[in-house]
Amino acid sequence: MLLSYLAPLPLMMVGLYRGNGAAVAAGLAAMVAVALTAGGFASLPFAVVVMLPSLVVVHRALLWRGNADGSVEWYPPGLVLGWLTGTGLALIVIGALLIPDRPDGVENGGLQAWVADTIGRTLDMVAPNLTSEQRKAAADWWVPFFPAMVASSWLAMAVVNAVTAQGFLVRLGKNRRPTPSYRELELPLWLGVVLAAVAITGAVAEGDLGYLTRSAVVVTLIPFALLGLATVHGWAAGRPNARVFLAAMYGGLFLASAWAFIPVAGLGLVRFMTRFRRAESSGGGKEE
Repeated sequence: MLLSYLAPLPLMMVGLYRGNGAAVAAGLAAMVAVALTAGGFASLPFAVVVMLPSLVVVHRALLWRGNADGSVEWYPPGLVLGWLTGTGLALIVIGALLIPDRPDGVENGGLQAWVADTIGRTLDMVAPNLTSEQRKAAADWWVPFFPAMVASSWLAMAVVNAVTAQGFLVRLGKNRRPTPSYRELELPLWLGVVLAAVAITGAVAEGDLGYLTRSAVVVTLIPFALLGLATVHGWAAGRPNARVFLAAMYGGLFLASAWAFIPVAGLGLVRFMTRFRRAESSGGGKEE
């Protein structure tokens, strides 16, 4: 299970080194290998979970444009993160549309009732010895934001593997683009617009729409949480005992678990609103 989270890493390394065509070829070869070893249907979730984010990262990260002074400006990491976030939100909507036979007329709405029923049946299979209190606690944790948990895990996996792939390529001397300064991360304006839209909708809407938009809020906050972490790294850079401070901070975030997500995302929102720079002043267009 742990190694499965690193599945996009080789695809991203191949793509960031050899280009888009190599990423597509590697992804298709991986899909064939998965189909032969785990069955033909297994290649479809592999394509969505592993191949799709790899292609998004490679295609966007290798965009560049030349400046008047002859220098090269590479596609900023904030825009790559924006594309990944938008793709994750689209997957939530597509997944909801593909769910068949959703029960209607239930208190929490059809889609949420379907999720609760699915999680209940899954617990029956994988943990049949749970008490009723334990089952209720698990359902209370998973059901309200299940789409957000799935999409957030997908987004986090894509980001971690993209950063790791670029780091490995730099160490091997095989990187096509220089590693960006993550401390200077800037997010596109449209992410703020989307966050405001889904937050307002989630606060007033009911049923399936409210359920999905509340999950969309969580997913859209992830880039702002990363922006908050970038702000802390920028503040700590060059200060005495910076590594000790950062290690203590990440240790505290780990112990606080999901609750730490809120203040970190809040810090990112503050930086976004106070230090936002126009995306068109830093976006690339031409592909190498």
